[in-house]
Amino acid sequence: MTNLNIELGQLPDSSLILMSNTELPHDIRRIEYYRDQRLIMLIYDLPDHEGELMEHELSDHAAAAMALSPDILVVEHGTDRKMMGYDVPLIQIDS
Repeated sequence: MTNLNIELGQLPDSSLILMSNTELPHDIRRIEYYRDQRLIMLIYDLPDHEGELMEHELSDHAAAAMALSPDILVVEHGTDRKMMGYDVPLIQIDS
């Protein structure tokens, strides 16, 4: 079984992309960005799931890019190793 590895990147047009090296547990409904903590949470399209908090604080550059983006392109490898991508809203949260 492959370990889940998620990376945040920026495309040449300045839009954001979140890439996963394996299939995610479920489709992502939205991504929440907690500005004061510089953390992101993946909110899956599951009714009673609270979401998955990414444990690593974003860098200054990544935090600045997140603050300007209304959405993120999510790209993941499926079980057949084909890539799948879809846009999700990026919700900015201040405490």
